Amino acid sequence: WFFPSLFLSGQDLPRFKVLEMNTNGTLYLHKTSFLCTREIAKRLTEGKYQLAEPNNLGNKLQTLLSKDFAALTCKNLKEKVPSADSGVYWIDPDGGSHCNAFQAYCDQQTEGGGWTLVWSYTFTDYSNFQKASNAVTPRPSWTTSNANVRVSTTVPLSETHYEAMDFSLWRSIGKEFLIKSNINNWIACKEGSGSLVQQRDGTVSCKLVKQLSGQCSGVVPNRVKSSSAEKTLLSRHHYYYFEGDRSGGWPTHDPCGNNQANQLKGVANPHGNIFIR
Repeated sequence: WFFPSLFLSGQDLPRFKVLEMNTNGTLYLHKTSFLCTREIAKRLTEGKYQLAEPNNLGNKLQTLLSKDFAALTCKNLKEKVPSADSGVYWIDPDGGSHCNAFQAYCDQQTEGGGWTLVWSYTFTDYSNFQKASNAVTPRPSWTTSNANVRVSTTVPLSETHYEAMDFSLWRSIGKEFLIKSNINNWIACKEGSGSLVQQRDGTVSCKLVKQLSGQCSGVVPNRVKSSSAEKTLLSRHHYYYFEGDRSGGWPTHDPCGNNQANQLKGVANPHGNIFIR
């Protein structure tokens, strides 16, 4: 049996176990309830209790926190448990035996939730943003020829855990992408003729998710393009340019899309993230 909180109600609220009974009929009083035996007996005698129903939200979350019951993606998790918080969960994009399931960070709040974190990056020389010594690091295992920063195939488990999921897995998670950064505006994009996860140059349809900059309100990129150094999202010019070469170029984060140093300056722990849905 369970007794609800005196001040809260609802099937999904935390409960404290009071009594259990085994198959032989032996009653077990939980230690945490030992000092309340008179109150327990009184409520039972007077019928002032409720029958315990399954705590559906808690049960679902406990199940999905297990490797053996991994969701396909964070989007799949969102569909199963819409009220689930952002955090680390087990996922298995190929939907097989779960032997190759892995933990990933899910953003379940931004722009409808269901986003799987695939890349968290920082900068090699943020204070000298336009110098060749500045690049994003690490970089994903996508195809490029001139990048020289560290390559990562380790799944990032937070927005400041600077790693990148194996790029070959990105396309199995989804086609939409969300870019968050604390030095540029946040955008969410859908494929057009171009695709980030397929490394295909062309158009994308983007929307502004969060305006961090006081400049160029509402500007978003409309094309994705690969270069010898890295990937770029273009408006008129570079909006996000993920430069991975520390000997040439610089990693544009320009909310105006003009390939200028319009990124937010003096930001502590500057970084960015890509999510897929």
